[in-house]
Amino acid sequence: MKSFLKNALRAAVVASVPVLAACSSPNKPISENGAASPASAAEMALMDQHDSLMAQTSKLYEFKAKLSGYHTEAVSPYIHGLLAADAAMMGWMHQYKAPDTTAAPATRLAYFEQQRQVLDAVQRQYKSTLDSATRFTTEHPAAGDVRPSSK
Repeated sequence: MKSFLKNALRAAVVASVPVLAACSSPNKPISENGAASPASAAEMALMDQHDSLMAQTSKLYEFKAKLSGYHTEAVSPYIHGLLAADAAMMGWMHQYKAPDTTAAPATRLAYFEQQRQVLDAVQRQYKSTLDSATRFTTEHPAAGDVRPSSK
C-alpha cells in the first residue's frame, strides 16, 4: 500500500511539473508574442536593475563586518551609511507592487518609470556608501590588514 501511494504521489508531482512551468511568476512580465511592449520592457529593465543591486548587497555586509572590527567611533558614519543603503533597498522591495497585467499599458509604463527613478536613487546610495567605505578602509587599514614594512 505504501509503495502504491508513493508511486501515485510521484506520478502526480511529475504530471504537475509542466503545468507549474507554464505559470508565470507574479514578479515577472508575461511573455508576449514578438517584441516586448514598452511597459514589459520597462518592467524587465527594472528587474534587471534590482538584480544587479541585489548582487552588490553582499559587499554592504562585508564592509559592515570589516568596519565593525575597527572598534572606533570613526567608522560609525560608514556603518550607518551601509545600513541605510540596505534599508533603502529593502524598503523599495517591500513597497514594490507591479500593476496587474490587465491594467492600461500607459498606467503600467508610468509605474515602472516611477519605480526606476526610485531605484536609481537607491543605486546612487549604494554606490556612494560603498565608495566611501572603500576609501575609508584603504586609507585606514585594520590592524590585521597592515603589511609589515620590509627593512
